[in-house]
Amino acid sequence: MSIERILIISVSGIGNTILQSPLIETILADPKYRVDILFGNKAMAHVFQDHPFIAKSYIMPDGLLGITRLFLSLIRNRYYSTVSCFPSNRHQFHLLPFLIGAKKRIIHLYPEKNLVTSVLSNSKIPAIKGIHDVEQNLNLLKGLEIKSDVSNRMLTFRINSHEAELAEEFLAQKGLGRDKTFFGIHAGSGPIKGKKWGTERFSEAAKKIMVKADIDNVLIFGGPEEQYEKKELAGMIGEKAVVVEGPTLGFSGAVIKKCCFFLSNDSGLMHIAAALGIKVLGIFGPTDWTRTAPYGPNAHFIHPELPCSPCLTYPFSDFRPKLNCKDTFPCLKAITVDSVVEKAINIIKQ
Repeated sequence: MSIERILIISVSGIGNTILQSPLIETILADPKYRVDILFGNKAMAHVFQDHPFIAKSYIMPDGLLGITRLFLSLIRNRYYSTVSCFPSNRHQFHLLPFLIGAKKRIIHLYPEKNLVTSVLSNSKIPAIKGIHDVEQNLNLLKGLEIKSDVSNRMLTFRINSHEAELAEEFLAQKGLGRDKTFFGIHAGSGPIKGKKWGTERFSEAAKKIMVKADIDNVLIFGGPEEQYEKKELAGMIGEKAVVVEGPTLGFSGAVIKKCCFFLSNDSGLMHIAAALGIKVLGIFGPTDWTRTAPYGPNAHFIHPELPCSPCLTYPFSDFRPKLNCKDTFPCLKAITVDSVVEKAINIIKQ
């Protein structure tokens, strides 16, 4: 049996990478493919760290020199196929596979067509509005003539043993042993501005959840760029709040895995919690919950009943993520603290 060399392009974000993981795992499991993956950054690559079936992982570099070296390496690999994961309605997703000489260039076809789509991509799978990103990505298997296994909908987020040990040590240092219960919060928003429900609302909700569910502590999560936000939220909650700081994304995942519940804006950490099987409640305002709601048996979300929400139209009507509101976001204001607390308590008690 001849081995076909394939490049998967996964460059859209941590949460997107996790929602692409059922597609990626299905391709990795097929013995007739030798699979390389191009990730957008190290954090996205961390989702699949130490995966035994990935032949080579590439990280999208900064600067012309780094991009040139990457480009030349990809050309030398002589890929037969490329798969551009959803969402992909930008010219770069069509241009790179064409320039590196891939014979079969698999990508979605969008209602709002990119000008170079029909010329550069030769295996186009219609993007279907209203279905989840997991299903959207799995539809790309049609381009490889692989049947999508209905049972294969598990999300991937890999944690190594060292990260698990560090998480245990961190929790022990904070006095959070097995006799303590705690849940996690992520009040950040990733790269898209306007997804934040607000630290004051998160603080009020956290206090009420701890009382109603008899939970001892709340853990505050966030990226390096969210230091002020984390400290602000911890200060509002008080002594029962613990700010999580650690060396890797996998460490954060290992700590999340110990939580009894996770409350979050629409973010990568929300998807990590869902991938780890933690009970999670995602708060959605301007972003599209039909696309990126947390996925899995323990995943839940809440959204406003407003005609203008969601207003994020990428990738179906725009070529870049953008929101109609600039700073008011009535959709997020319409989600009350009491509605979040009520739903959270119901989830925790399930």
